[in-house]
Amino acid sequence: MFCVIQEIQLKKPNLYGAYQKLEADFFSLRINGVQNPPKWYYKYTGERFTRSHKEAYKISIHQSYRENGRVKKRQYNIATMSYYDLAEYSFYECSSQERIQTAAEQLGCSIDSLYEMISVKLNPLQERIQKEFQKSEEYKTHKKHEKILEKYRKEKARFGKKYSMDADEYDYCYNVFGEVVNQEYLERIIQSANTSRSYRTYDYSTYTNDYFSGYSSSYFVSKDSTYTEDEKQILKQFYKALSLKFHPDVNPGIDTTKEMQLLNRLKESWKL
Repeated sequence: MFCVIQEIQLKKPNLYGAYQKLEADFFSLRINGVQNPPKWYYKYTGERFTRSHKEAYKISIHQSYRENGRVKKRQYNIATMSYYDLAEYSFYECSSQERIQTAAEQLGCSIDSLYEMISVKLNPLQERIQKEFQKSEEYKTHKKHEKILEKYRKEKARFGKKYSMDADEYDYCYNVFGEVVNQEYLERIIQSANTSRSYRTYDYSTYTNDYFSGYSSSYFVSKDSTYTEDEKQILKQFYKALSLKFHPDVNPGIDTTKEMQLLNRLKESWKL
């Protein structure tokens, strides 16, 4: 039992060479009369690389046996791999598991032993073709595009994690090459993230010190609070919600000093 690899010529050329260009493009949707900002994506454009090799390799297993004193031969066709199949894929990706299994059963051997037999014969040929293909302009261009896309995916994931949002928001700010395409949208995301952080880190007890200065103590009620503990918990929720709404960081360009001063006088009168 042995493996045979026979070179044949394909009649038609391979038309699926890699694209020569990777470009950035965008689209913008209009929803309910409102124009959304452009969202960027990537696409392959231009012509494909010409694939001139028509060589293909027919892989088969042969078994010799005697019948009535004569030597006969059985042949099991396993797969046919083109030059570019061998350049880009493994035998496991191009072979039929069903054919391998059928051949193993009829030959009375294991599937692993068949794979090993084929690999011993096929590997030197595949290594030679891969080294040759890796010198081509098609391979070099394809690897360059892969590096760009790998970096793009990493930056996109990092962006989503950094700003605690859907990573797809990255595509409104940057293109596939990492170039800023919408500075205004990016600044809004950064500002929103900073505001969100201030919610988590701001010490609400500082509101009193920030906004009480310069005001007479006659504004405040000094007597003990008459609210129950349950009512105080509700009032605290009111205070927190309004504090978040009128905080200066959430209202850039708007003076919310009066609102905060009134809110803090209420807090004092509620004895929170």
